[in-house]
Amino acid sequence: MKSIRAAQSSVDISNLSVPDAEEIIEEALSELAFSQDPGLARALRFLAPPGYQAIVELCSENGRSKRRNAPADSWSPEEDEVRIYFERLDDGTVPTRQSRGPRAPVEMNFEEDAEDIAAVPADLDARVKELCAALAEAERGGHAFIALKWFRDSFLPRKAFRWNQHPESRQAVLAEAIQRGVVLTSKIANPKTPAYPTTTIRLNRAEAGVPEEAQRFHPVVLQGEPISAAIEEERGKL
Repeated sequence: MKSIRAAQSSVDISNLSVPDAEEIIEEALSELAFSQDPGLARALRFLAPPGYQAIVELCSENGRSKRRNAPADSWSPEEDEVRIYFERLDDGTVPTRQSRGPRAPVEMNFEEDAEDIAAVPADLDARVKELCAALAEAERGGHAFIALKWFRDSFLPRKAFRWNQHPESRQAVLAEAIQRGVVLTSKIANPKTPAYPTTTIRLNRAEAGVPEEAQRFHPVVLQGEPISAAIEEERGKL
């Protein structure tokens, strides 16, 4: 516990604004859905419900939102509060901080969501294969790395699949691919906020059954005797 507290106290947030901190918390909550820790399973229904985008507000002790231009370290865990609520993703898009309207809490029907989760699609294997193919295509794009959030929310929706237009479907299939080990996750430093690394993904080709990329150049078969024989013959004449 002491080591955890020491790590937390060493995190530098002096260069972050309140909106930056709120966005970091929102992204962390959305990534909880990909956690393989069984201890988080019960909490995920309340921290990362499928089909919803987490909305985070850093608030003062009187419940009012912090000023948008205030530094993140103006928020105090002893005196202030964090407000978390959710927006339903009905249109298949993830609301951005610029596009959000007035923030009003929404009511969530957890019984309906539980039924959706329990209904595992019959073509889940096919969906995972399509996701792997899309990830292989993204890797061929020459990117230094593939950010999980970019692939899930930007690249994947552009593919012509039957299931990828809804955030909860994309998240469920990606989580299944990670659980199966066909997609591997890792962390890299974020240049904007080094204390909060970016989650990246890559295709585990051996597990996914996807062959390694073919060689760009192939040997060409020539008719007749080997070139080395012709060279030897010319040397003999000299």
